[in-house]
This record gives sequence, C-alpha cells and structure tokens, in this order.
Amino acid sequence: MSVIKRFGLFIILQCYWHNSWAINLLDAYTMARDSDPAFIAAYYAHQAGQEYRVLGRANLLPSVSASYTRYENSADIDFDNGQTSRSEQRDYTSKNASVQLRQPLINFDAYARYKQGIAQTFMSDEEYAIREQELILRVFNRYAAVLYAQDMLALATMKKSAYAEQRQADIYKFKHGESTKTDILESQSRFDLAEADIVEAMDNLNDAKAALNKIVGRPVDDITPLKERFELLPLEANKLENLQTLAAEQNVELKIQRYSLDVAKQDLNRGKAAHLPRLDGVMSWNNTVSDTTNTYNQEAVVKSLGVQLTVPIFSGGAASAQVRQAQAKLFKAKAEFSDKTNQVLLELQQQFNIVSNSKRKLTALTTAVNSAQLLVKATKKSIKAGTRTTVDVLNAESQFIEAKGDLLLARYNYLQSYLNLKKVIGTLGINDLSAVSAQFK
Repeated sequence: MSVIKRFGLFIILQCYWHNSWAINLLDAYTMARDSDPAFIAAYYAHQAGQEYRVLGRANLLPSVSASYTRYENSADIDFDNGQTSRSEQRDYTSKNASVQLRQPLINFDAYARYKQGIAQTFMSDEEYAIREQELILRVFNRYAAVLYAQDMLALATMKKSAYAEQRQADIYKFKHGESTKTDILESQSRFDLAEADIVEAMDNLNDAKAALNKIVGRPVDDITPLKERFELLPLEANKLENLQTLAAEQNVELKIQRYSLDVAKQDLNRGKAAHLPRLDGVMSWNNTVSDTTNTYNQEAVVKSLGVQLTVPIFSGGAASAQVRQAQAKLFKAKAEFSDKTNQVLLELQQQFNIVSNSKRKLTALTTAVNSAQLLVKATKKSIKAGTRTTVDVLNAESQFIEAKGDLLLARYNYLQSYLNLKKVIGTLGINDLSAVSAQFK
C-alpha cells in the first residue's frame, strides 16, 4: 500500500472515529477527570490545600526582612551661645539601610499554627479523595442512565411491535368473524399508548445523553451495554459488623471530620497562646548616613544580636474571648463528628441491605421475566382454543415488558448500591469501577 493510500485511509478512519465516538465506563471516567468542571475545581482546591502545611511551618522558621530609606533634607539651624548667634542652612541626603533576622525560640501560637497547617493539608487530601469518589458515582449514574433509557426505548418499541402484531391479528380475525370490534379498539388503544411511551423514552434518552456528554466533555454516540449474563460482585466482608469497623476507620467523610476536630483543637491552643510569653532571637545590621541634624555627615554601622521577650498583659478581653470562641467551635466539631458517624453507619446499613438482598431480588425478577414470557405464549395459544381474549394477550405482553424493565433497573440499582457501599466503607476507587465496568460488554 502506498504512502498516499495509507494517509488517505488514516484520514478516513480519523473522520469515522470523530463522527462515531464509542466509549466504555472506564473511558467515560477518564474523560470526566479532564473535563468535569466540579472535579477540576476540586483539583485546584486540593492544590491550594497543600500549601497549608508550608504556611504553618513558616511560623517556626526564621524570617528575614530588609529596608532602605533615602531622604533629601533641607534644615535651617540657629546657633546661640548667649554671646553670639548665627544661622546655618544645610541641604543634605540621609540614608538608612537595615537587615533583620528573627527566629522564634518559644512561640506557642506558631507551634499551634504549624500543627493546624498539617491537619488542614490532610483534610484537603481527604476532601479531594471524596471528590474523586463522587466523580466515580456521578459518571456511573449518568452512564447507567443512558443505558436504562436505551433499554426503555427498546422495550417500548418491542411493546409497540407486539401490539401492532396483535392489532393486525384482531383485524384479520374480525374479517373472518372470529373477533369483535372491541378487540380491535383495545389493541389499537394499547398501540397508541405504546407510541406515546416511545416518544417519552426518546426524550429521556436525549436528556440522559446530554448529561453524559456534559460530564465527559464531548458527544458520545455509543456506549457498551450490560452483559446478558449478570454476576454479583464480591465484598471485603460479608457481615455488617465487620463493615462497620472498616467504615469507622476508612470512611473519607469521617476522616475529614477528624481533621476538622484537630483544626478546632489547634484553634483553641492558639487562643490559649495569646496569654503566654513569646521569645525570639533577633540579629540585625543597620547602616545610617546623616540620619539627623546631629549626625550630619556621619555614617554609623550597628550590628546587634540578642533576644526579645514579649509578655502579653492586657488586650481588652480579646484573648479570653478568643479562647471561649475556640472552645465553642471545638464542641461544635465534636457534635458534628458524632452526627456524621451516625449518618455513615445508617447509610452503611441501608446500602449493605440492598446489596445483600440483591441476589434474591435479581433471581426473583429473572424468574418473573421467564414466567411472563411463558404466559404470553400460553395466552396466545389459549386464544386459539377460545379460552382467552385479546385483552388477556395484551395484559400478558404488558406484564412481560414491565418485568423485563424491572429486571434491568434492578441490575443498575445493584451496581449503584455496590459503589455506594464502597464509598460508605471508604474504599471506593478505580479498581471498584473496573470491577463494575467488567459487567458491561
């Protein structure tokens, strides 16, 4: 194949690829990480949060400052010694340059700020982790919403075809005196309702696709559907008590609350530090030229090394108010931690029950679908024997379609609950999404 033909084929494939974009669940998640505005905002919030540690540590490290001033002065000086007097005008330049290094030696406020900065950085890590988990759930929900909307459209189309077939059969039998006008009207009514269901299903599908396109950042034409053979996914533990222990240790929201407690405790320590003395080591270099009229045409270089002790005495009640305020915030943080713990354990129990009971529910719905399908066949045979009517056939077909839809919805709900359970436990990650993605073709 020539280079030109190869290049032409490459262009064709590229055009086809861009015009028909097909993705799987992991592809959707990967693209959402780069395009979802909420996650991008979380990324930069995490980057900003990493600086808390540096800001806190800076309070313990030395600080160096330098200053330089230059003034043009004009002075009128009168001399009078009691015998003679004279006046002198001086126009001169005064300059001052200084460098100072200050090292905290004993500073309880600085140490509390350092510990607080570490806690705030860890808290930002956990906040970013929970944003990642929320993105996984958001991508799955929108991905599954598209598939479910496609399923509902397919079932609505199937229902319409079944009703159309039954309508034609009723018309044929009516012409041969084997059916009534009522049977035709009944099948026609069901056919019209099925047409309305198709329109609604198409609207739902378009809305679901638009939501998925928004989160992945580009139009998606096709996504991989669920496998026909559906399997349940494994859990870390099969007992609720074991999962409660894991959640208490690993749940990201509880970790955030713990770090929030640490931040509140350091706020209290900072408030208490306002009552305590501060000791700094100070080293300075100062150069002055004609600083005043008394040092006219004089240059002085002063080097200093020593310590500075600062003892707070009275601040108008601000220090005591800061302590009381920090104590109240600490109590508030403790109450919020207890409340969040109760919420997590309650949600864990709910999601665990859904996942645990899914096997029986899916088995029951699968049996219901098979039974409804057999009922349709048996009812059609019974019509020929004269023991069933058109309404019975239509009801049986409607029951089959409804059971099929319930089964598909139960599968999506199970996968969603599985991911929700992983999030409550605190272990939800890309590996769990890969396990769920394996359920799709």
